[in-house]
Amino acid sequence: MYGMSGPELLTNLKVNDAYRHAERLHRVSVALKERKEARHALFSLNLARFWRGIAVAKPAVPTPAS
Repeated sequence: MYGMSGPELLTNLKVNDAYRHAERLHRVSVALKERKEARHALFSLNLARFWRGIAVAKPAVPTPAS
């Protein structure tokens, strides 16, 4: 049965390591992108709540009584 020589085996191992590393980087990239989107959504929600809170807390200017 044919087996790989030392250099072929080393090349194959390096290729597999590079492939695994690329997959890991891709998964991390996707996770970071999802986290960024979640942070952005929460920030937008908090910003909307903040401005609504100011509008509710600020009373309307009363009209002068005649």
